[in-house]
Amino acid sequence: MATFRSGSQVIDRERIADQIFKDLRNDIILGTIPRGTKLPSEKDLAQRYGVSGPTVREAIRGLSLLGFADVRHGSGAYVVANPDQLVATSLSAVIQLGKLGVADVLGVWGALNEHVATLAAEVSTREDHERLRSTLAALDDIATAEQAAQAVLAFHNAMATAAHNPLLAALCSFLAELQTELGHQLCDSVTQWRAILAKLKPIRTQLVESVIARNRTKAVAAAQQFHKKAVALITALPKAKEIRLNDPKLRQLLSTLLLRVG
Repeated sequence: MATFRSGSQVIDRERIADQIFKDLRNDIILGTIPRGTKLPSEKDLAQRYGVSGPTVREAIRGLSLLGFADVRHGSGAYVVANPDQLVATSLSAVIQLGKLGVADVLGVWGALNEHVATLAAEVSTREDHERLRSTLAALDDIATAEQAAQAVLAFHNAMATAAHNPLLAALCSFLAELQTELGHQLCDSVTQWRAILAKLKPIRTQLVESVIARNRTKAVAAAQQFHKKAVALITALPKAKEIRLNDPKLRQLLSTLLLRVG
């Protein structure tokens, strides 16, 4: 079988595209090729690996499909790797391949919220506290269902940011958007959103105050209560009343939302 040599490394021709993909992906992850930087040209990569242009394009296409690079016709390929997007893509695949239902996803979301509350109570800054107060106040001033969904998402992202853990923030960002999209699909009007937000306001306020007071025990307890009540309110909506959390219909809705979020 024919082989090609790149430096001192012998690479099987049938796996050369995979090797180029892995090398470039690793360079992106390690920061050797920073975000916003143009990838080596197709010609340079072809010469470096001793292969044809189509083989290089196959590797670049793989990077593009996974969100590591953006191919701009006539200009080349640029690094656009975004941690949140990469996590969203991976989690979407896990959820769909594992045939997980809404109950499974919301269960994980609840556990992560407790960890967020723990860390936020310990390491949040004054800037985090101001952001939490601001996003909390914004929930009282909504005019449309879309605005309500965005305000809820902003609050959850502010909480995750206050934990100062990039991995946790990326995970929570994806799940928060998924839960918000679920609520958006099940809520018919801004009136329903306002009713839900009003019922959640006391416990949400308690959560923020506990974080600011650096009371970890109260913050975790508030996060637990908030998640339980939020799930109960969402699943009690008219559109969700006849659908159990593991019902195939709700799973189908989850799949649709995953395609949108991921």
